[in-house]
Amino acid sequence: MATPEKKQGETSDQHATTQVKGTLAQDYVTVVGASYLGFIANMRGQRGNMMNFINQGIRQIRSYPPSTPSYSIQRAFLIFKDEYDPKLLAEVKKIVTERYGAEYREYDSISQLVDFVATRKRRGREIKQMDFFSHGVVGSIELGYELDKRDSYRLRDAQARMFTPDAFAYGAKIYSYACRTGLGINANLKVAENEDPHFELSLAQIMADATGATVWAFPRRSLYDQTYGTDEDRAAVDKAPAKQEADKAASRAYRKSLSDYQRRLTAHRAASKNPDAQLPNESPPVQPTKTLSEKDAALLKQAQGREHYNDTLGYPLDAEGAVHGVRSGNTPDGVPKKLCEYKPAK
Repeated sequence: MATPEKKQGETSDQHATTQVKGTLAQDYVTVVGASYLGFIANMRGQRGNMMNFINQGIRQIRSYPPSTPSYSIQRAFLIFKDEYDPKLLAEVKKIVTERYGAEYREYDSISQLVDFVATRKRRGREIKQMDFFSHGVVGSIELGYELDKRDSYRLRDAQARMFTPDAFAYGAKIYSYACRTGLGINANLKVAENEDPHFELSLAQIMADATGATVWAFPRRSLYDQTYGTDEDRAAVDKAPAKQEADKAASRAYRKSLSDYQRRLTAHRAASKNPDAQLPNESPPVQPTKTLSEKDAALLKQAQGREHYNDTLGYPLDAEGAVHGVRSGNTPDGVPKKLCEYKPAK
């Protein structure tokens, strides 16, 4: 971790200030886990859930500062590839590299992620932010949940302790959107009032202590249910095409009325030999107000993009990323229902 330099104030040591001197190029890293697709869902072509991690990862990569030509800032998209269709991965790579200027890597073992972190200092780089989108259980981020390669994809305490501080920038943040990364006991439905959740034993705290970064994680399960929008969003999308067509019709009618009005106005001014004359008892037509809001238009465009990829690839890939982020689930009860902050103990 790049340490802050202390600059002495001119008055006294009491007024000394801390300044961070950036010496290394910085990485903003999204890690996307492999996704399990059940047999029935696969047979029915219901692949929306399988795409949750990828679409959330694209949403996240968009939110980072843009990569710079000098690579002083670099976005990185790291995906664990097992069970993902190669054609899908090729399109994901195209989106994140060409559209969002990110480095793209496919991984097939947790050791590759450990190596990526370990080589930051040697490459003159440091991680400013890292985000995980994956399944999880207490004590591990399951980057290959329910897959044959789950053991070699799993991020546990041993791997987390290999994430050394010199790979992370001063003030770095790590976000885990996997289930229960912030919980230290194997609670399923509820943590009783007299039961200690042992946050200090959680994988989130272990990562914070190992990296020196602040970690944000859920002590409860996480929900990806708003990846494609809320019920309200979906209802708006259903109504959007009709509103869009109505707005187009109203716009066409307005342009025709305006053209007719301007033609009559020109003739009237010529007849009256007055360039400033106005038509008697007639005002210019008023431009209609759109019934389709910008927000709903964007939701419709996004839904149409997913539909296109679903038709051509067989997967609802979203080049814009998820509509909404990951939120806290309901279980286990008895712990905070939000992302919680875990600071390094040392």
